[in-house]
Amino acid sequence: MKTLSALLLSAALLAGPVSAEQITVGLAAPLSGAQAYFGSTWHNGFKLYWDTLNKEGGANGITVAYDQQDDKADPREGTLVAQMFCDDDDVKIGLVNFNSGVAQSTLPIYEDCDLPTMTFGSNPSLTQQGYKFMVRPVANDYAGALLPARYALKTLGAKTAVVVNDKQVFGQGISEMFAKNFGEGGGKVLDTLSVAPTDVDFSAILGQISQLKPDVIYLGAVMPQLALFARQMHDQGVTATLMVPDGGYTPDFITQAGAANVEGVTVAVQAPPMDATPEIKKFADLYRAAYGEDPGPYSIYGYVQGQILAQVLKTAKDTSREALNTALHNVVAETVMGKLEFDANGDLKVAPSFLYKVEDGKFVLIDQM
Repeated sequence: MKTLSALLLSAALLAGPVSAEQITVGLAAPLSGAQAYFGSTWHNGFKLYWDTLNKEGGANGITVAYDQQDDKADPREGTLVAQMFCDDDDVKIGLVNFNSGVAQSTLPIYEDCDLPTMTFGSNPSLTQQGYKFMVRPVANDYAGALLPARYALKTLGAKTAVVVNDKQVFGQGISEMFAKNFGEGGGKVLDTLSVAPTDVDFSAILGQISQLKPDVIYLGAVMPQLALFARQMHDQGVTATLMVPDGGYTPDFITQAGAANVEGVTVAVQAPPMDATPEIKKFADLYRAAYGEDPGPYSIYGYVQGQILAQVLKTAKDTSREALNTALHNVVAETVMGKLEFDANGDLKVAPSFLYKVEDGKFVLIDQM
């Protein structure tokens, strides 16, 4: 009996400890260029959650490794990254694409290789094209376009608007939705104008707007154009209230434009104040402790997506792409943003959105839905 016990102990020692299963998550976002702040801080939220969970043994005995890539907010770069993830059998799920234009190009690739993804692209059409391997754990642009229109009409008493967009999937889409909401609410859109996504001089278009004398201007674009437009608008004496989408929800918007030049500008975004609930405040404290800075606009959604993935791993029958996709679409996850689950199209059943105004160089919450 002693000999048998010794043999069993020896075999166990030779075999070593049983290691937890590990999967790789593909992370793609702009990590360089004007939108790097959004992509890097979004991913930091995800890694904050999983760095801790990995140390505790993972979820259901499964730990997570990261393959983080820079898509540069460029659809061409995004497709290269998507194919890289598809070809890597270790990558089981993707946390991908901050930009709607990039997502529009990459989602067909992920669909072809059965790689489930959580996308950040907010254009509503992305979940209306029949994709079966994607969900969107963030509000789409319907809410982002409704809040500013409602505020302009009901609070500001605005009667007229000029809508400007950068001809990109996100900027054009959300500006069209704002125009629709503003018109249906009783306002009049005086004109719809476009700029190129690389434009830095808006004097000509601001000259046109100045002649129209609108009550509000809605600008569907991203940084740094948002800050440049706001500064030049102020310099040319255009006094309409400027309203911008979530790309303006960054300290750089205020510092690059100048605080005085963006006073009163409204920004619609999916991110709540970091002291909105005890759970959100705790997250913010953990983020500051880990990274030595305040959370970015979407860091909390990276953290939430980490919580969603943990629940997916607890409920999936195995770690194949197909099994994780099934669990992802059927997940009910308790997160710092509350209980989240997806509808048949992959959109959140309940998706909050918030409207902020710049006051004294800070973003102040003024409305939400």
